[in-house]
Amino acid sequence: MTEAVEDLSRIVSGLMRAARRKTDAGRRVLANDELTREYLEAGRRLIDAELAPTPDPGSEERALFRWLSQRAVIDEVAKNGNRLRGSEGTFRDRWPYQPDFIRDVFAYTLRGAHWQAFVDRTASSRDRLADAEDVVKAVHEAAYEDLTVSLRSPANRAWLIGAAMAERDEIARNTLREMYQISTRAWQDAYEKAAASRGLRPRKGLTIEDLNYIITAVSEGIQVRLMVEEDGIALDHERRTSLLGVAALALLIAGFDHLDDGLSLEEFVRAAVGPATGPAAGDPATDQQGSTDPAAGDPI
Repeated sequence: MTEAVEDLSRIVSGLMRAARRKTDAGRRVLANDELTREYLEAGRRLIDAELAPTPDPGSEERALFRWLSQRAVIDEVAKNGNRLRGSEGTFRDRWPYQPDFIRDVFAYTLRGAHWQAFVDRTASSRDRLADAEDVVKAVHEAAYEDLTVSLRSPANRAWLIGAAMAERDEIARNTLREMYQISTRAWQDAYEKAAASRGLRPRKGLTIEDLNYIITAVSEGIQVRLMVEEDGIALDHERRTSLLGVAALALLIAGFDHLDDGLSLEEFVRAAVGPATGPAAGDPATDQQGSTDPAAGDPI
C-alpha cells in the first residue's frame, strides 16, 4: 500500500498567504513542491544544529534567527549531495518575507511526523511501567529517560519557541496541539496499562488524563529550568533518578486510591493532615526573641 504524501499546504501558512501565485490552487501545488520540502528540511536541520545542547552556551552571541537567513537555508539545501539546488529567486517565490519562512519552518519542525519519532525513543521505559517488579525503579527510569531524551532534542527546544508563538498564531497553536495529542496518547496508554496491571484506580474526581496532564506540566517546567541551570538538583545521572521521578511517585501515592478508601484527593489530604494543633511559627506568644507573654518575662 502506497503511503499517503503529507499535504504541507495546511502547515506552511506563510507560503500560502504570500507566495507569488495568483490562486490558492497554485499555492497548494507550490507548497507541496519537492524544493519547498527541501527548503523546510534545510531549515529544520539548521534549527537542530543551532538549538542542540552545547557544552559552552556562552561561547558566541548570535542575532535572533540570523542562522535561518535565506542564504544559510539555500546553502544547506545544497549540502549532503542533494540533487536539488536552491536560489534566491525560488526561495523568494515561496517566501517573499523572511518571517513567513521562520514561522513555517517551526511549524514544519514541530509537526506530528517529527514528534512521533521523538516520543518513540522513550517507548521501552513507558512499557516497563506495567510489569516491572520494582515499580519505584521503573518510575524513576521512565522519568529520567524522558527528561534526558527531551533535553538532548533540538525539536523539544523548538517547542518553546512554538509555544511563545501559539497565542497569536493559529498554525503554531494547531501544530502544538497535534504534538500534545501524540505525546499524551503515548503516555496515557502506558499509565492506563500500568494502572490496570496493578489494580489501581484514580481517586474520586480524578482521571488518568488529569494525572497525565499534571505530570506533563511538571516535566516541562523541569526541562525549562534545566536549560538555564545546572542539573545537580533535578537530575542524578549516576543513580538515573530525577525530581520528575519524585513528583511522579508522589502523584502515584496521592492520585490513586491504593487504600481503597473511596476518598477524593481533597478528602484524603484533610484526613492525612488534619487541622493545625499549635501556634503558627513566628507567633509572638512563643517567639523567644520578642515574647508578649507576661509569663515569659521581658525580651532580652
